[in-house]
Amino acid sequence: MTPKNLVSLREKNLNSAAESLARAFHDDPLQAYVFPDATERAARSPAHFAPLLRYGMLFGEVLTTQGRPLGAAVWLPPETWEVTPERAAAAGLDDLPNVLGEEAAERFFSVLGAIDPYHHRDVPPAHWYVMVVGVSPEARGQGLGRALLEPIMNRADSSGLPCYLETAQPDNVAFYEYLGFKKVVEMVEPQSGLRLWTFRRNSSALAPIAV
Repeated sequence: MTPKNLVSLREKNLNSAAESLARAFHDDPLQAYVFPDATERAARSPAHFAPLLRYGMLFGEVLTTQGRPLGAAVWLPPETWEVTPERAAAAGLDDLPNVLGEEAAERFFSVLGAIDPYHHRDVPPAHWYVMVVGVSPEARGQGLGRALLEPIMNRADSSGLPCYLETAQPDNVAFYEYLGFKKVVEMVEPQSGLRLWTFRRNSSALAPIAV
């Protein structure tokens, strides 16, 4: 898979992309914590990812595959990576408690609340943020994950800007390091017991990260 096979997500494909991300994250530790029951997870996850994709479409860039979405990456630029109440309302993020159910939403936001302070601490405001990136199981092993990330990483490099992301998936750690991301924080969130990682990727114009 190469960047030329990618397109910007359009509204008509948003639900299909949300279903793709739901499949991508079905076995993700955070998603399994939010929805412990696998059947409920499969049913509710598409509606969970839809407002994240819409946020990216409104305030950033969402890359996906041509035709049927087989994965997606939500990239947020320096101007809009921080979610404000107004932006959350526009994208439907403020309705997540109703979409997920109150208990699931509480689990989700408790983990975000634990890791978000590091985002503000460990990267300057001028950066690109990977809000979410995932590849459907049927499309893995074809280079799609890298293809979804490289175009904006290259743009960030050309502007001298860092990139930032978080993950709860241990299998992703080596992949992000391969792409030039450096591990900044590794923690265990006490309420969930989840192991979480944050990563920062400096452009070639920036000094190395001290970790």
